[in-house]
Amino acid sequence: MNRSLETFTKLYKPYKISKINEVYVFKTMNGDYAIKCNPKIDYKKLYNYLYSRGFSYVPELSLDSRDDMAVFNYEDDIIVDSHQKGLDLIRLVALLHLKTSYFKNITSDKYKEIYDNILNNLVYVDNLYNEYFEIFLEEEFIVPSHYLFLRNYSLIYNAIQYCLKELDDWYSVVKDKNKERVALVHNNLKLEHMIKNSNEYLISWDNYTFDSPVLDLYHFYLNEWMNVDFEAIFQEYSESFSLLDEEKKLLNILISIPYKIEFDDNEYLNCRKMREFINYLNNSWHFVDS
Repeated sequence: MNRSLETFTKLYKPYKISKINEVYVFKTMNGDYAIKCNPKIDYKKLYNYLYSRGFSYVPELSLDSRDDMAVFNYEDDIIVDSHQKGLDLIRLVALLHLKTSYFKNITSDKYKEIYDNILNNLVYVDNLYNEYFEIFLEEEFIVPSHYLFLRNYSLIYNAIQYCLKELDDWYSVVKDKNKERVALVHNNLKLEHMIKNSNEYLISWDNYTFDSPVLDLYHFYLNEWMNVDFEAIFQEYSESFSLLDEEKKLLNILISIPYKIEFDDNEYLNCRKMREFINYLNNSWHFVDS
């Protein structure tokens, strides 16, 4: 056990200790605490910045926190419908971006790097799915998951072609720009990373960074596209913080890229993966109105 955690245990004498993922929950006579050992970030530095920008929707950090142990006041999370929780979360994220966004100077290399990374990804998935298509087409007895793939290959192909065209259009707009809008982004948005009771809190900030606000919307979509109505989510976000046209186009490209799927020996799971993949493509293509 972490030495600071041992000291905290002796000092507060918890009557119950539980662990949720990497967080210890201590129930004590003096209150309840959530403790993260060896945190990846300096929470005090992060909180000081958030407070200075007028964003306070984070669990209170205890004075007992040390370099090797972040201690927070524990907050209960009430059960809320996933769609409602998604709307509540995105309102916090829009406020976070509004409070922390600014334009910074960049060189042309920044947008070229983004362009090249996305293009390389598109070329990779295009080659991967072309190879699948050729292999499956030659099979004498086509299993159900491969049949699903072949029946929907045009959907994959059209998504890739759409992304390639939109990527070129996006780059033609941004290639000569020397500024980029950035904000503090949570960078790992999930429904489980918001606690809601009489107040609301964003938690799990280990991946936070300063980058395009598009990143938060993209990661939230990847994590929760099956669980919430993202048309309503994006509309709610836009009421408080509007993406620029080039940011909308970039988000559209990112969520429209077919992700990588792999087939294994479990045909039942292969069929489930293919069905989910098809649903993702149908839900994601042209998602954001640009």
